[in-house]
Amino acid sequence: MLSPKSLARSAVAIALGFAVAGPASATVFSGTVYYTLYSGGQNVWRIGYTYNDATQSFGLGSPTNITSTNGADGIIFAPNGNLLIGGQGSGNVYEVNPASGALVHLQHTSTDSYHLALDPSGNAVYTSTFMGALQTLSMPIGSGVVTTGISGDEGGITQVAFGNGGSVFYVNGNPNGGGNVGTINLGTGVTSRLYAGVAPAHGLIYDPFTSLMTMFGAGRTGTMSAADGSGLLTSGAVFGVGDFDQGAVDGFGHALVAGSNAITFIDYHLSHDITNPDYTVSVGGFGAIDDLAPLTGPGSNPNPTPEPGILAMLGLGLGGLFTLRRRTSA
Repeated sequence: MLSPKSLARSAVAIALGFAVAGPASATVFSGTVYYTLYSGGQNVWRIGYTYNDATQSFGLGSPTNITSTNGADGIIFAPNGNLLIGGQGSGNVYEVNPASGALVHLQHTSTDSYHLALDPSGNAVYTSTFMGALQTLSMPIGSGVVTTGISGDEGGITQVAFGNGGSVFYVNGNPNGGGNVGTINLGTGVTSRLYAGVAPAHGLIYDPFTSLMTMFGAGRTGTMSAADGSGLLTSGAVFGVGDFDQGAVDGFGHALVAGSNAITFIDYHLSHDITNPDYTVSVGGFGAIDDLAPLTGPGSNPNPTPEPGILAMLGLGLGGLFTLRRRTSA
C-alpha cells in the first residue's frame, strides 16, 4: 500500500484510461503552487492546478492566502517543510509554517532579499538584492548570515542556481530580464561571465526534464547546458505576456511562470524545448504576482500532499491496471 507521500511523489502524473481503453489515454497532472505578491497586505498564497496533456486543458482552483510578511519576493521550501520568503526591502528572510501561516524564524540580512536558492545539501540558502552581494544564510533560518562580495566579471548578482557536476550559475538582471549569465564560486564570489544582456535572464532554475538550466524573464524563456552553460537558446515573445519573473518546472515537461499579473502554463513535453513549446496559456487575475516556489528539486515541498483529485484518479488508474492484469492472467 503506497503512503500518501509516495502517491504524491510518484503519481503526480497519472495515466488514465490506458488500462481500460487501450491506446486512447490521457495524462492528468495536478498539484499546488505557492507564490508571492510584490505588493499588498496579504502577499503569500497557494493555488491548486490541473492539466490534461491530451486535451491541453489547464485549470486553476481558488487562491488561498497563507500569511502576510513585511515584503515578499522569492519563495522556496526549507528541508523541514516550512516556507522561506525573501522580504524585499525589509532585509529579512522569513520562515513561515505553510499550514498555519505562523512566523517560525527570521534572519536579517545586510541588504534587501529577493530571489532565494536552497543549496543541494540543504544546509544553506542564498539570496541577494538585485545586482548585489551574495548572502549565505545558515540553516536553520536565524542561525547566521555571511556576506560575500562579488568580483571577477560582475560587481553584483541577482540569483544563483545549481547545475550538474558542481556547476553554479548566476544571473544579474534587474526586474525582469536582460541580465548577464555566468558561473560563480560561492566561496569567493568570483564570477565568470558567459553571456551578456540575455533577454530572459532574471529567474534561473535547473530543469530535470531537459537536464538544462532554464531562464525566465521579459516574457521569454531560455536554456543552456547545466554542465558548462554552453548552447544558449532563447525564445521569441511567444507567450503573450510582456513580463516573466520566476518559474517552476514539474519535471514532466511543464512549467508555471509568474509575471504580467498572470500565471502562464507552458507544456513542452513533446518538443523537449521550453523555448519552442507545444502549448501555452496565461491566466490573469493575479495582480502583483512575483515568484513561484519550485515544484521539483532543492527548494520544492519535501512533504507534498496529493490533491483529492490525484487520489481519485490514481484509484481509477490502478483499478484499470488490476482489471487488465486479471484478464491477461485468466
